[in-house]
Amino acid sequence: MRLLLFIFCFIISYQSFFAQRKKWDSTYYVKYKDKLIISVNESYKNYEMDISQKLVLDTLGISKIIYKAEANSITGFEINYDKFNLSVGFKNPSNELKQKGNTKFKNLALNIGGNHWILENSYRSYTGFYNKNTINYDTSYKRTGIYDQFPGIRTESYKTKFLFFTNSNKFSFKSAYSCNYHQLKTAFSFVLSANIYYNRLNSDSSFFPAPTRKYFDTHQSMNGLNVFAFSIYGGGSLNLVFWKHFFMNLTLIIGPEEQWRNYHYLNTYPPQTLFYTSISGDLRGSIGLNFKKFFVTLTGTSDFSYYSASQITYVSKYGSVNFSLGYRFKIKPSKAYQRLQQTKLYRLF
Repeated sequence: MRLLLFIFCFIISYQSFFAQRKKWDSTYYVKYKDKLIISVNESYKNYEMDISQKLVLDTLGISKIIYKAEANSITGFEINYDKFNLSVGFKNPSNELKQKGNTKFKNLALNIGGNHWILENSYRSYTGFYNKNTINYDTSYKRTGIYDQFPGIRTESYKTKFLFFTNSNKFSFKSAYSCNYHQLKTAFSFVLSANIYYNRLNSDSSFFPAPTRKYFDTHQSMNGLNVFAFSIYGGGSLNLVFWKHFFMNLTLIIGPEEQWRNYHYLNTYPPQTLFYTSISGDLRGSIGLNFKKFFVTLTGTSDFSYYSASQITYVSKYGSVNFSLGYRFKIKPSKAYQRLQQTKLYRLF
């Protein structure tokens, strides 16, 4: 934890020094000042938890568990002003409730920052899953098409991600996603990232479907896995620009992650808290058109975390494809906001 604090302070100090000695190159990107940006979006979201074991030989793949949330189609909106960004999403009605069950879904995100660094904060909640691997242990699936459903499984995630861009003088990450900047020329930046999150996965019964429990030996009564984790790693981000308005972005960040895991069981064993070093990553892409008053984007994001212990592996995977249409409204900042813009804290962003 001391290392995380040291690196964070180093980045802030570096950023403060950098901001004082050099402004951005306006031939590479421009900022839309005094603009309130409102966009509506349609998203396809996928949350999945894969569980596999190496305790017992399983040539038929019966023990493989693929929990998926039936919360794919999302309608939402995003509000962006200056360095602040808020997005909210709502699940659309599903026509596959009989086959996959019902998932209750919540998604909220608040991002703060500019092109030098960004602080991303998110909350995600899913209640109710189905097992995509039902076909390997339930022969009735071929006749009914109904997956094995688990309405009592719930997962919540609270996550804060810090992104620092080494080439913020010429590179604008936000131009490819929130579009309150406009990248005019192709540019690349290395990305440093620090992440901290708490992920809670719980069930009112065992995690494992009854036909698969014998494969998990003494772990078959497990019904809770809570993870607190932090990581510091890096990667890169590239903005490709054609004809000044058409753009593409690709971002990849990956590295080690320190995890404190708390395992819970159904009156069989006391809770266990264990420490592990694992791996996590973040992959993003964007393509779109960015004009003076409006923009249209198609973006994709994916992040993952591995939780492996005692020959049982859990892989948490989240993915999203988002189509957005936005418009910029000219709004003069209030006097109070103008005073905020003159503070040292504001200029750090």
